[in-house]
Amino acid sequence: MSQIVVPIFLVILVGFVFGWKYKYPAAAEKLINDYILYIALPALLFLAIARANIVELTQWGFLGATLSGILVAYVCGVLWARARGTALPGASLMGMGSRYGTTGYMGIPILIAAFGPHAAVPAAIATILHNIPAIVTVIVTHDLADKSRSNLFASISRALLTTLRNPLVIAVIAGSAFSILHIPLPGIAVAFAQFFGAAAGPTALFALGLGLAGLNVSARSLRANAGFVAPLVLIKIVVQPLVTFGVLNLIFGMQVDIWYATALVMAAQPIGAGAYVFATRYSAFKEEISIAIVISLIVTVVTLSLLLQVLSQRLPS
Repeated sequence: MSQIVVPIFLVILVGFVFGWKYKYPAAAEKLINDYILYIALPALLFLAIARANIVELTQWGFLGATLSGILVAYVCGVLWARARGTALPGASLMGMGSRYGTTGYMGIPILIAAFGPHAAVPAAIATILHNIPAIVTVIVTHDLADKSRSNLFASISRALLTTLRNPLVIAVIAGSAFSILHIPLPGIAVAFAQFFGAAAGPTALFALGLGLAGLNVSARSLRANAGFVAPLVLIKIVVQPLVTFGVLNLIFGMQVDIWYATALVMAAQPIGAGAYVFATRYSAFKEEISIAIVISLIVTVVTLSLLLQVLSQRLPS
């Protein structure tokens, strides 16, 4: 399985080296990220969901285990931040960092590379499950802390509108409509989506490396924040997968299949750059989140390799 994981991390490393050496302007990085977010990944996710059987979209064990892992990781992150003296809404950013993974840019390419195209459907649903709660929670928490935006209903509506505008969410919703209504896809549309979707994985991984090169992480800041950041990384790459694993087995008794594997692999992803985006948006914990992203990515080179090795041995051939 290292033959799959190592090349994936090497693509990220290549993106990082390019970003570090050539110092691309922010506009160039934004362009490649917009291509991934608005075209390549939506094409991949739409096609996977649109061609799926509706029964595949109602995996309750998968849904319950994924959301349980997300919830527990978020609560642990918030409690850790509160124990260190961080009040809400700032603690919600730490909660986001402890449960928000690189599901789109890294999780989807890893799953498809490791388990084949049939992993795309559970990967698409997992991406939405990991994104929507994180975005909604942070926006609502900060809105309620802002006296000028303290209306709960208005805040939730604004947060949901933000998530519904996300191209990945739109792609999954549109694909679900095609699947539920049994709308046939024209051959040209399939070929068109496949063409763009094929570029999603490598491009997203390269862009992830570019983004890491732009993070301001120094040895000094690493030493200064290690004690605060380490528990967040531990929660993300150990606690969240363990909770997901426990719910899959103890509550739902799921057999090891592609949905089971997807739930665990997505839960075990390193901390995603989206957490840094919100830290920048709210001008809080940018340094801490950036350090946590880098550390978690390094650690998951080992942890994801081991997890994928175990899952590949247990999945039915």
